[in-house]
Amino acid sequence: MTALLKNKWILATMVVLCLAIVAFSAFGYYYYQYTDLVDRIGGAPGSINLSVDYANGTRQWFNGTIGATLYDAMTQAGWNVEATSFGVMGLYVTSINGVEESAEDSKYWSWWTWTEYGWSHGGSACDKYIVSASESIIWYYSYSNTTTWEMTAPP
Repeated sequence: MTALLKNKWILATMVVLCLAIVAFSAFGYYYYQYTDLVDRIGGAPGSINLSVDYANGTRQWFNGTIGATLYDAMTQAGWNVEATSFGVMGLYVTSINGVEESAEDSKYWSWWTWTEYGWSHGGSACDKYIVSASESIIWYYSYSNTTTWEMTAPP
């Protein structure tokens, strides 16, 4: 070990090599994220089928809505959206078109995307989710189990 410290060129070379490995790894990660994003949006915001279900028998569809993120699509559709920002984590939607969440009734807004298996719960904040062209997304005012916090899927 002392021989390594005595030769400062070897030590400097090892430091530069470690930095190069870290930089290359970071480049690879961010390049993958970028190409995945470009593939998903196809270079321009896509047209999606957007719906809101108030859980009272009223469901409205806004087909052909354009937006890069789900939140963009909601505002483009003319929705009155109230949300709380949690910084880098994103927006938490508390009200859509005047229908507010209700802690007393354990009813909250959640978004779902249509898959070949049915409705699948959205996994991120609406302002962080990049929509794909022709995707079908629904906002559902649903009951949440107070023990498990599992939300009821749209019918």
